[in-house]
Amino acid sequence: MNKNVKEHKTGLKDIINLMAPQTWTGSITPAVVSLALSWQRQGQLDIVMCICLFAIVLFMQSAVNAFDDYADFVKGTDTLDNSPDAQDAVIVYGMKPKTALVCGLVFLLIAAFPAVYVVMTCGMVPLVIGIIGAVVLMCYAFGPYPISYLPFGELFCGFVMGGLIPLAGVYMQTKTLDYFVLVQAVPPILGMSVNMFSNNGCDIARDLPAGRKTLACLLGQKKTDTLYRILLVLWCVSPAVILAAQQMWISVLVYCISSLSFVHLVVKQFRRQLGPAERDGVMTGATTLVTAVGLAYSAAIIMF
Repeated sequence: MNKNVKEHKTGLKDIINLMAPQTWTGSITPAVVSLALSWQRQGQLDIVMCICLFAIVLFMQSAVNAFDDYADFVKGTDTLDNSPDAQDAVIVYGMKPKTALVCGLVFLLIAAFPAVYVVMTCGMVPLVIGIIGAVVLMCYAFGPYPISYLPFGELFCGFVMGGLIPLAGVYMQTKTLDYFVLVQAVPPILGMSVNMFSNNGCDIARDLPAGRKTLACLLGQKKTDTLYRILLVLWCVSPAVILAAQQMWISVLVYCISSLSFVHLVVKQFRRQLGPAERDGVMTGATTLVTAVGLAYSAAIIMF
């Protein structure tokens, strides 16, 4: 038995941990933003398409989480010594690598069912967007040079989840490929990028021995902490800037008022030190902010 793996029987709890529902806000929030942008454009929503969108992004993200867990175990990044949380390293805590890989493929298959309906209803555009996103996310975990091991991994992940999900979601509702959506999706793109950067900033100590060359690894802990704080502020301010650039002044006011409900979370996150000691708090705070900023931005868009 591998000394870096705990032995226990795989059960439903392990499969749920592999899906990592604590990360789902990363796909749910951009999907909600896409619905707000669709409502802004046409004043109505197709409920069936809403359900399909959420099903696709949730199971796609679950698949990516499974593949990432598998890749980190195979490459030796996750061990019992550096992975105290079973939700963050499922294979280390007993699930067979092959089981995790199969689960990831099953999640992809489940996502394919609503995707087929979308393609039959809306045409090939959502499929093309989905394939681009799927290729990038697969490259994030696999290949000789996984994106997650490179300095621009956060930006790629942010663009796919924060940008392509809204682009596809708006098309599913309006049947129009509107590239301006990518401009309006800057806040969720930044949100996902900052979220990933906070994760990598906490994992420098275990990523360096594994050969990862993330931006955080290249910058070092001190510069990473400084850049993280700058990006955190830019992200939280970006919705107001994007709305103001479109002269949506009522929406700017709505966002600013809404932001009062989570400004204390921003301040608390700003004061945190990235690293293994505060990892749980940093990631919980970042995930909460992704939801808070995304919902406030969506509410502001709808009020236009």
